[in-house]
Amino acid sequence: MIEYIINNSNGSLVYQTNSMTQSNKNNLSLIKQMCLDALFSYEGYLKAFQKKFGKVYRIPIYIDEEHMFIPIKRTRDFDNIWINYAAIHDINHGGNKIELIFESKQNLHINISFKSLKRQIMYLEAIQNTKVKHFHF
Repeated sequence: MIEYIINNSNGSLVYQTNSMTQSNKNNLSLIKQMCLDALFSYEGYLKAFQKKFGKVYRIPIYIDEEHMFIPIKRTRDFDNIWINYAAIHDINHGGNKIELIFESKQNLHINISFKSLKRQIMYLEAIQNTKVKHFHF
């Protein structure tokens, strides 16, 4: 399972449970590809999300139950990290620093407020509830 994706000078590093893979695409391109693989476009998703929730920046991407990505910065920023919420085991917070502990027990420290992360998680849960409703008429 993908835990998080960060950019580097050669593209991006995809951290997975017990492994790491180098991709020649940046992390936003990988997210866009995952969206297409799930039969929807990233741009269309953003438009629908903005209409439904009114949020314009740092939109979380819900692909499926194992791929729920939260950007920690603007998505086009080089130092943005896409975190897979589905892979998080525990969250420790203090001030503007958060420590994420993934299922693999790997840790990642990020500089966002806990309030901001909670808001992103709330949106992911709202998206999940919306998608589930569409399949249960």
